[in-house]
Amino acid sequence: MVNGLTSLNGKKKIFYGMCRLGSSIFMNVITLALFWIYTSHFHLEPFITGVGTAVGKIVIAFSSLLFGYLSDLLPFSKLGRRKIFMWTGSPLLAISFVMLFIPHLFIPTSNQMVVLIWLFLWNSLFNLFYGFLIAPYQSWMPEITEEDERIMVSGIQSTTNLFAMLLGTGFSFVIAGVLELNGGLAGINGWLLVIPIIFFAILEVLFFLPALLAIKEEPVEQKKIKMTREIRLILSNKNYLIWILGQGIFSIGVAAVSSLILDFSSKIIGLQTVPQFAFFGATMFVTVIFCFFLWSKIADTIGKKWSLIISFLYLQLVLPLTLVIGKIPTIPPSYQGYLFAFLAGIGLSAPYLFPYAIIADIADKDAQETDQQRSGLYYGFNMIVLNLFQAMGLLFSGFLKGLPNNLGLLLVGPISAGFFLLAIPIFWFGNFDPFKGQEQITPAKDRQESKESMFVDDEVITVKKEDSGDISTAFGK
Repeated sequence: MVNGLTSLNGKKKIFYGMCRLGSSIFMNVITLALFWIYTSHFHLEPFITGVGTAVGKIVIAFSSLLFGYLSDLLPFSKLGRRKIFMWTGSPLLAISFVMLFIPHLFIPTSNQMVVLIWLFLWNSLFNLFYGFLIAPYQSWMPEITEEDERIMVSGIQSTTNLFAMLLGTGFSFVIAGVLELNGGLAGINGWLLVIPIIFFAILEVLFFLPALLAIKEEPVEQKKIKMTREIRLILSNKNYLIWILGQGIFSIGVAAVSSLILDFSSKIIGLQTVPQFAFFGATMFVTVIFCFFLWSKIADTIGKKWSLIISFLYLQLVLPLTLVIGKIPTIPPSYQGYLFAFLAGIGLSAPYLFPYAIIADIADKDAQETDQQRSGLYYGFNMIVLNLFQAMGLLFSGFLKGLPNNLGLLLVGPISAGFFLLAIPIFWFGNFDPFKGQEQITPAKDRQESKESMFVDDEVITVKKEDSGDISTAFGK
């Protein structure tokens, strides 16, 4: 935290964390239902639909970088630097989400070219507005929280995301069943899709309002900056490079497990009824939430880096169980599945919990040492790398799912464990707790410690001589 801003009380922490509910519901519904509904009910060819949906990954990656950077650069106004994006972005995101799912109300869905244009237009706008909204929102975190608050705030965000996952996943499977059983979108069935979509859109806007109304955004002194110079500067931060590379690698494993867990539970474990699926999902969900508190306590003692490494080592023991779960004699397969959900939830809780706090700490450390706020750029560039790795994870999931005799579903555990294992030697050299064992330092202009100057494009940025995790590379003209 910079510029002496006050920390958030408990209520405001909840207000900030719960903003993610609606936007995360959107993402879960789009991930699960968009491809299916455009191919099954809007009659678009699968390959063309795949191209149309893939465009979103590219748009969201670069929109997050662009608008994160602009929110760093924007002069303070009555609507704030970050909050102005949230005030305008939340309704724009809601509108684009609704429009994605209701082409049948406006265009002839029998015309593939018209449907394709609709998909390209609204999917691109949705992902553009997602970056427009979420990058400045996430970049606001280091400006309004102290280092020791961020694991709790990150836990609230992660809990919100998991509730959103439950709602979004539940809706996607329910609406799929309803439309398949009742013959598509004709008549009243069409409104069974439209009404929940509109409800989610209203929910998304409403859940941003408490934070926007209750949390005050203070002016932050900004200097004239150039984007290319700033990107080179954040990429000189050793800890940041280690984080984005390691996170990208383990996110392939997370994406594979997340996208194939429903197939695994039905085809390998043999879950068939709604109560069985509900109990399986609830077991994993409750375990992940409970373990947020466990991993938070561990991180308070040994730090976020070692907590992540311990969780990744633990997952080496648990995820390979996909090879045997459902096949152990004398134990009902469903019980084996519930046990696996519990054990996997313990390990997966840590990589869900820490990312927001780690990026905020790295950005805050940089801001305090250079007297320049770059949290938007730190978050935005991280999104580019993360989305590219997640796209690889989804492509890999498709390959696994296509293997004969459900072989890919058996292998998803040990292979995903391998990606977590690969991240460990990368994280080993990082410092994700830059404030641990010391009080947060004051901005650079107020410090009396010894300093050295780093010249970037004829401008001077001051940094501490002590090891801060930054690579002291000077970029001249």
